[in-house]
Amino acid sequence: MERLVTVKAMRERYDCSTPTARKYLRQCVPHMENPLAAPEWAVQEWEESRTVIPAGISRKQEIEIRKRQQQGRVIVPKRR
Repeated sequence: MERLVTVKAMRERYDCSTPTARKYLRQCVPHMENPLAAPEWAVQEWEESRTVIPAGISRKQEIEIRKRQQQGRVIVPKRR
């Protein structure tokens, strides 16, 4: 079964009030009303749809940002 994000989880994630967390959950495309919840993947898609690339950056930086968005997972090399 898929993990569901509840109002309490949204409040903690965005440090916002309960009405704001409810509003955010209702903006997710598939959501349940009673109790108010949305699948985790829907919340991630909603976050990605709200993400914008800052204005005034160079073309090279924009390409790098888009490449990171498509890769998804970031692997940080360890130094010893």
